[in-house]
Amino acid sequence: MEYLSIISIALLILIPSTMLFLNYSKSTTDTITSGQLNLIGTTIQNKAEEMYVVGKGSWVTLEFSFPQSFQEAGINTGDELYFTYSTAKGVSQVVFFFDRFNLTSITNTSCSTYCNLNFSEGINKIKIESNGSQVIVTKV
Repeated sequence: MEYLSIISIALLILIPSTMLFLNYSKSTTDTITSGQLNLIGTTIQNKAEEMYVVGKGSWVTLEFSFPQSFQEAGINTGDELYFTYSTAKGVSQVVFFFDRFNLTSITNTSCSTYCNLNFSEGINKIKIESNGSQVIVTKV
């Protein structure tokens, strides 16, 4: 009888502790994913600005590792770069704005409404190139 009460007390402590740990690890994963995508987006933003300033014909190739929960990357209205990823609570986006120049993809001459960048989870090589009036972002 004493063993049963000891085991039940141990389980009462162990089960909530396990649930707390699992919830904490899910939120930590979401934070890490958001941080990775923020770093990738900021780097693309800075390099796109740099290529635009240097001028027509300038380009750079970057290599990034996108997290497992990454879903999609695209350009909206030529001035927004976004990354969509899944979280423990649903789907979220990280958005970067460009105000000095427009972004586009090599597959379209203009991303006036929407362009998908065809990035995928894992390692992606990305070319950022200036054509003088806008900056082209493509997967190599």
